[in-house]
Amino acid sequence: MTSSPTQPLCTSSGELICSLLGDGYDVRLRVVGWSMKPLIRSGSVLRFARTNDPLPGDVVLARHGNGALVAHRVVATDDRWIWTKGDACRTSDAPVSRESVVARAVAWEGPVRLPLGGRSTRLAGLLLNRVYPLLVTAYRGLIPRKKRSC
Repeated sequence: MTSSPTQPLCTSSGELICSLLGDGYDVRLRVVGWSMKPLIRSGSVLRFARTNDPLPGDVVLARHGNGALVAHRVVATDDRWIWTKGDACRTSDAPVSRESVVARAVAWEGPVRLPLGGRSTRLAGLLLNRVYPLLVTAYRGLIPRKKRSC
């Protein structure tokens, strides 16, 4: 495939990612942000593959209302909608349609490759997703904050 100087192959990296996934390729992405810590830190590399049926506990790449691709964990599903939430976030994201889910993370690629698609990793992820924000809130409540003087 070629492109002319006036017409790029893709207008955005999101379109390129969706095109590669649609053609059956897995995509390795370096994720940025802290919403998925402590397991997935900013700068981590995840391998994504196309999916038609994400399950609760899966980390998915979904296109949200503003067009951004966001990697968050599935916390609930029904016939039309999927609810996602970052592991470090207190509240869920707005629901997205099933068609908005672009891919599912199949592996975390760091010093070792950790598969993410198994039942045990989904359950551990869901548990962490529920408990981690509560632990952070409790920890912050125990640490006295220094008062600042202006």
